[in-house]
Amino acid sequence: MSTISFECPGCHTKLVADNSLCGSLISCKDCGNSVVIPIPGITEGMKIGDFVLKSKLGTGGMGEVWLAYHAAMDRHVALKILSPKFTSNKVFLDRFAKEAKNSGKLSHPNIVTAFHAGVENGVYYLAISYVDGKNLKDRLDNGEIILEREALLITKSIVDALDYAWAECKIVHRDIKPANIIIDRKGVAKVLDLGISKSIDEDNQLTMTGTFVGTPFYMSPEQALGDKNIDFRADIYSLGATLYHMVTGTVPFDASTAMAIISRHLKDPLPPANERNPALSSQCCTLLEVMMAKRREERPQSWQEMREDVELVLKGQFPKTVPPKKEEGQIFIASDSEQMSKAKTAVSPNHKTMAAGADQALQGEIKEPESAEGKKDSTGAKPSKSRISWKIAAILVVFVLLMMAVVSIAAFFLVKKYYFDAKKSNRISVEEISSSNDRTARGIDEPTQKELQEFLAREAKKKQDQKSSPADKKDQPPTVKKEEEKKPNKEPLKW
Repeated sequence: MSTISFECPGCHTKLVADNSLCGSLISCKDCGNSVVIPIPGITEGMKIGDFVLKSKLGTGGMGEVWLAYHAAMDRHVALKILSPKFTSNKVFLDRFAKEAKNSGKLSHPNIVTAFHAGVENGVYYLAISYVDGKNLKDRLDNGEIILEREALLITKSIVDALDYAWAECKIVHRDIKPANIIIDRKGVAKVLDLGISKSIDEDNQLTMTGTFVGTPFYMSPEQALGDKNIDFRADIYSLGATLYHMVTGTVPFDASTAMAIISRHLKDPLPPANERNPALSSQCCTLLEVMMAKRREERPQSWQEMREDVELVLKGQFPKTVPPKKEEGQIFIASDSEQMSKAKTAVSPNHKTMAAGADQALQGEIKEPESAEGKKDSTGAKPSKSRISWKIAAILVVFVLLMMAVVSIAAFFLVKKYYFDAKKSNRISVEEISSSNDRTARGIDEPTQKELQEFLAREAKKKQDQKSSPADKKDQPPTVKKEEEKKPNKEPLKW
């Protein structure tokens, strides 16, 4: 198995990879940056067809892009060379040929067009116009935040280009992003890679073979769901995401994996752009909400409407298209059952290409998973108003029930205390009444006639004793005296 050696463009570390992976991404073992494995045999000075390679301009999802010189016409062109990993795949070869065909149909000042395609010694290539300028992605990668007016003018130029492509050939770009927009030295914005687009007039099912085309950071919800009926409104969403990146310096939705990014496009509300860049006007923020509406029916319904909205914002006015209602946390819902069935396979977290991360996804096609189960929202999205009202109602019901329970418990203990107090009081009264009845029954409270007579007789005798002589009293034993003194004291007790 042959290998290829190359350097990381960031830290110049020497890397080695298998030839079969040429055109793919790997991570540098030192700096961690994503590096494209170069296509073997493609070097500076090499001649391919009528073109001589000068320098490599960059890499894309389908291969490398080289600056080449066309001697016959004495001009420089950009030569796109298809990666070897695709050359054995008839589907991708057909798509590569379709790119040349579609690009050849278009002639617009804001579109970079192709003019020649061919194959040389097994190397498939496509010659397109070379634009001497700066890629929009490079500006954003350097941390630049583009001024609102300039960003709106760039957006308007791309709207003009895509309006032309749709009107002439019913072509949808499907991969609008900063990397596919270049600004020439005169400040004219041009769109690249219209070959990845889809022509509605052609019954082409290239994207239904287990892949979907687009970049997760800027992908529309319907693309993420694998909808085969994509139209120009998907490009409006992607262009809105690109405008968002231009004026804020950040992508609308970010995450550690491509799957997580797609999930956020489907479920999360758009973060307010003026929170990331307070200098933005309310009109521009509203335009972003309009362009990035989850449902395509809520976006501008034609490129003419889109252009009018951009022009209004440039004049300091709000867009004509009404922004969608802010029902945060609402998941994008497909318009038909076929879309929903497609969603089950288009957003699976299990596919290895998805899990590889956003870096791989940014460079080209993402494999569509074969099967998966729908995932619930884990982002901590805010509930809708209807959910909030139901939650409030539920809380009130629970509160009322809780208060009823507290009152019931308090009443129970009060009744219980009253019952035992009353029972205790009743028991004491009964005992007192029983005791009184017992005393009366035994004649304790009311002396009998006989007792009264005996008492009077003792009193009379006591008086007689007191009248007797003192000598008699002295002769009386003390014990008798004590008994006599005690007797009168005992008798009243019977009363």
